[in-house]
Amino acid sequence: MRLNEYPDIILDTIPKLYESHIKVFITSLYGMQEQVARLPKRFCKMYTTQTLAHQLHIYLSRRKANISMQDFHIVDEAEPFTIRLSDGKRLEVMLCAGNELGNSLMLLIRRPNGGRLLYYYSAVQQDDLCCLMGNTIYLEWIALGTEVLFLNLQAANQPFVHVDFEEVAKKIVEHSKDIGKEVLIKLPLFGYEYVVHRLAQSFALLGHIELLGIFADNYSCLTPDQRYFNQPGYTTIVKVCSPENFDGEIYYPLHELLWSPVPNRINLIQLCSLLRPLYINGIVSYHDKGIIEPVPTYLKRFKKGYSPKLKGTEIPETQLTHEHSNDNSPVGHSNTQAEQVSPAKSHKEDGTTSRRDPFVFNKPKKLAFVDYDDDKD
Repeated sequence: MRLNEYPDIILDTIPKLYESHIKVFITSLYGMQEQVARLPKRFCKMYTTQTLAHQLHIYLSRRKANISMQDFHIVDEAEPFTIRLSDGKRLEVMLCAGNELGNSLMLLIRRPNGGRLLYYYSAVQQDDLCCLMGNTIYLEWIALGTEVLFLNLQAANQPFVHVDFEEVAKKIVEHSKDIGKEVLIKLPLFGYEYVVHRLAQSFALLGHIELLGIFADNYSCLTPDQRYFNQPGYTTIVKVCSPENFDGEIYYPLHELLWSPVPNRINLIQLCSLLRPLYINGIVSYHDKGIIEPVPTYLKRFKKGYSPKLKGTEIPETQLTHEHSNDNSPVGHSNTQAEQVSPAKSHKEDGTTSRRDPFVFNKPKKLAFVDYDDDKD
């Protein structure tokens, strides 16, 4: 995906042709194997974290691609940095992880002088957004608002299914008992590391999962902590492999894991309610061939300026952020409407009175000062 206003920036797509001014930001490797089925002769500069760069470099090197670590610009998570575009403009950028493994990043872009975010980009499921709530830098960046929020809307209209990893692990153990041997789970090489991590931490499968082949090498790039896997004295119940292993074997159905790197509707709601952007746009993924999912109504409600009283029309931002706006009125309720309500008691037809809300002055009243020096005469 390429930003229209800044064509030098490409998101999660590796161009087939090399251009020296292009800056590719890698936030997730989910679906990357499909992109690089045909390898480019030379790679554009890729901006990402050390973990994702290590994963991608190992995979492409195994494919005999013309790549080295010099093709990556390594950045630290949640550490802002500045890029310079070919037209001389500068932008401040930050990559933040949405889970503890650090394989699902979010991209934040703003002008160097600060202010509101120009773009907030999130392409995959972000399971641990609460971890970012303690990051002061992240909170400072989103505090002033967001203009455009890019989201992956592939599953926006699908019903939400809560994932209880303990229950999923128990079902896998029961399935192992039914078939009388280890359960084979074949996963894509990239994108599903988080579900493996959570299953390995479950009470039923702690120490009973073995990672095989290149999937094990790929997972070790994210974290050296292997204490949850294949412990001595523990019987292996689950073997996790990539599609290249165990051809012809019967695998545990992938949909039974109930988890996917594609963001579910609750994750989309979390981001929209947190940021309250001016605009919400769908992400054009590499394999979608330009098809953009429409933004559902339940997400539009979180846009800044949305008002159900005005039947979905948006109120200008200047009116919402007016210095003297009525804080007691709901979002989208204009101050002129408040002025039309009389502060006095209203008389009903039966003669009784009911007190209305007090009148709220929207503009400070100028005071006329009197010079009393003339009165001394």
